[in-house]
Amino acid sequence: MVPDSGEALRAVSIKPINLPEPLVMEESESGLPVAVRSNRRQVIKSIEDRWRIDDEWWRNESVSRFYYAILLASGQRLVVYKDLSTGRWYKQAY
Repeated sequence: MVPDSGEALRAVSIKPINLPEPLVMEESESGLPVAVRSNRRQVIKSIEDRWRIDDEWWRNESVSRFYYAILLASGQRLVVYKDLSTGRWYKQAY
């Protein structure tokens, strides 16, 4: 068991987890993801699921994203999304 340090938790000690990571994605003409570009090109074997989230529309910066659960040719599964307000792609672990 870890001994109690006696210190109160402060906001500076709390760190976000699962932050999205920027990603370079190749898209088809219709806008679907076809390959991921990191240190090498990884072809998408299949799109297993997709969904859209539009949230916080009442704020200055609303959230509008299209998510894809993809399977790469290597067998790796990823959840990626396209930020519809910026056009940028991100990877997010779940």
